[in-house]
Amino acid sequence: MKTRADFELEESPMLQTLKALESVLWTYFEITDWQGVRLIVAIAISHYTTGEMLWVRIIGPSRSGKTELFRAIIATGDAVPLESITPGSLKGGFKTGHRVLHRINQKLVITKDLAALLTARSDVRTEVLGTLRPIKDGSFIADFGTPGGYVEQHVWFDWLIATTPAYERYRTLESLLGERFIDMRWRPAEDREEMAFRAAQNNPELESVIRPEINSRMSSLMERAKLTIKDTELDKDELRIISQYADKTALLRTPVERDRYRNLVGYPEPEVGTDLAQGFSRIVKGLKHLGLDYEPYLNRLLWDSMPKMRS
Repeated sequence: MKTRADFELEESPMLQTLKALESVLWTYFEITDWQGVRLIVAIAISHYTTGEMLWVRIIGPSRSGKTELFRAIIATGDAVPLESITPGSLKGGFKTGHRVLHRINQKLVITKDLAALLTARSDVRTEVLGTLRPIKDGSFIADFGTPGGYVEQHVWFDWLIATTPAYERYRTLESLLGERFIDMRWRPAEDREEMAFRAAQNNPELESVIRPEINSRMSSLMERAKLTIKDTELDKDELRIISQYADKTALLRTPVERDRYRNLVGYPEPEVGTDLAQGFSRIVKGLKHLGLDYEPYLNRLLWDSMPKMRS
């Protein structure tokens, strides 16, 4: 377990601010996945970099610690929550209906739990996954079945999603439709009883003391990054390393479709890692801006993006 000495603030201002946040988390919660914490923070501050949309899924058990980080990110000014995802909410009304894509445009979108989508009817779930494909490319045309009855929406947003391992049941379907997410698997502390004990201790002060303190640290980090991260650049050697990780990730997460007798339906066709390279580049900028060595984190994303049984 980390001690207070591990959080001595001797590094760059950004790393100092990060460690101040970690110190608060260490004080109140039983967290052992500090690499995961830093990845989530790096992804959050990479929202202030330019590039293609970055969509990342954090996969882990319920109540294992990741939600508190998501709450803190939502509390910052440039993040918005999105919990219910349906075909209708994405399409919006033809003339005057609310359009969720307008609300989240240019924002860092936070979905604390994907359960609403995972428990939806299979046809609804398939339609949503299919709808996300063109949205990830920056535009979406919704047809309403009348002459001239369509709405074209242009959108750009980053997306952090938390979900339980139940998502794995639908991974093959999503992969066949086209991967749009980078995955990170949250590693909860092994001492489950200690996690519950710490939570019980926090209960009286969670809303009045602990969350405001975490929110303050996260807001400070995000505000500092917003002002300075745009100066973070990647050279050609770094882009080559990122491209190698992207290509390996694309190959290793390629879906293998089988019939009910476990026979191969077709020869697996790997995606090209262009979208992954663009996403990894933005994450690396966040990691570099925090003063961290990015290769161990890319290696983790490579393994975490594979189906769990395969990895």
